[in-house]
Amino acid sequence: MSFAQPHPAGPAGSRPGKAKRPTWHWVVLGGCSLLALLIALGVAGLVGYQILNRGNPQDTLENFYTSMENGDCQLFEESTTEEYRQTTQLDDCATFETMTSQMGALDYTVDERINRQGYAIFEVTETYQRDGQDVEAQLRFYVRRFEGGWFVDGVEVVDAPTTG
Repeated sequence: MSFAQPHPAGPAGSRPGKAKRPTWHWVVLGGCSLLALLIALGVAGLVGYQILNRGNPQDTLENFYTSMENGDCQLFEESTTEEYRQTTQLDDCATFETMTSQMGALDYTVDERINRQGYAIFEVTETYQRDGQDVEAQLRFYVRRFEGGWFVDGVEVVDAPTTG
């Protein structure tokens, strides 16, 4: 005759026949979880930094006008694309400084800003003096997102300059 032998009792709450997980298992699992959390936070931080550090196309337009008014060639180069400088034949500092030395006071007002994919388009009213008379022109600036920054990439005359 065979009798069923009872299983020895284990710690409270343990199931018979199932071994308890070793401590090192929990340490490895916790370490992997912590590493995954740190990587996720790092990626989120990097994405957040890129979003907040995208710059502002309006600042680029302000830098462009400041460079023109002060004759600051370095600021002009930092706020424009190389293609724009070549198109306007202002691709060297000597030419730029000669052109801006003949300019008087230059003022502008942003009338409208239109956002397009990769571009900010500014409708601008520009006023300056020529031969002692106030001149007003309507311009459209194309400020392009390029290589992590914003740069003036083109200017279009909307209404020809008129004297007032």
